[in-house]
Amino acid sequence: MTHATKLVLAAAALSLAGCGSGGDGAKPSETRDLAAGEGPSGAMTYYGKKIEVDCDGIAIPPRADGGAVDDLRGLRLGVPLDTAVRFAQCPDGKEADSVMLEGDGPRLSRDEAGLKIRSFVRIATGRHQARWSSTDVLNYNPRNRLDTVDAEWSLYADGMPGQEKLYALWLTQPFAKGGEPTIASQQAALEKKYGKPSLNGDRGEMFWLRGPDGKPLPDFDRDKLRECSAGIAIYGTQMNWRPDCGLTIVALIEPAYDNPQLAQAVRVAMIDAAAYYDYEVNRFPRERDAYRASQAAAAGANEGGKF
Repeated sequence: MTHATKLVLAAAALSLAGCGSGGDGAKPSETRDLAAGEGPSGAMTYYGKKIEVDCDGIAIPPRADGGAVDDLRGLRLGVPLDTAVRFAQCPDGKEADSVMLEGDGPRLSRDEAGLKIRSFVRIATGRHQARWSSTDVLNYNPRNRLDTVDAEWSLYADGMPGQEKLYALWLTQPFAKGGEPTIASQQAALEKKYGKPSLNGDRGEMFWLRGPDGKPLPDFDRDKLRECSAGIAIYGTQMNWRPDCGLTIVALIEPAYDNPQLAQAVRVAMIDAAAYYDYEVNRFPRERDAYRASQAAAAGANEGGKF
């Protein structure tokens, strides 16, 4: 069976604990221009517009009883995109200074019938600069708008317009100079959350790999482990979906430049390859055609020309 591949621009990595909360009825937040004399605060777009965010009632569905640990800082695949966006803008349930950039990732080569699908969002949290700088047209990176950066999320979604759901995510957690933890402590924290890695990569990556049935891939099947480890790139530049690989989690601890025993950042990425394969190959065409039909039905009431 043909395997599909999707290139996505992003940056990625971590927080090892936490929970969240967002209903399926989450709506995009309203944006406005900053008022005269108003400085950047709370959630902002990349282009300097204020985002009015409601941090109440963000509900992330709980993990199934006995299921694998499948969240990243409490955020779980399958939630509505707008819920995931609000979750990133509201760490610990409170609005943080953040910058959001939408639509800077490439799209699938497929017949979307002109649908306006929101597929890619990046959100950096931290502390705003005192003033909003002019647009940097050469480097669209939300973290460049912040004075300090606590985390950067990259969210990939798919679905009908207004109904997009999260299918892959990345998180980058940098550490400030002088506040770097040890690499050993971050490795221990990752293993405490996700368990013993299924595979260790050549560049120090840690992989947790499961099949479409949710069960860990067996240690002896090295070929399958290697194949499924390619499900998502840690730097967020590529993801692959296929029917024979399930939940894939990859983490990379980046050593500090001046001390390789300390971590300057931790990156984590996650995808359920089989779940997205099923959506893209089997469900998307049906949903697209149903959406087309609903548009045609609505247009049937139009009077049209006079003959």
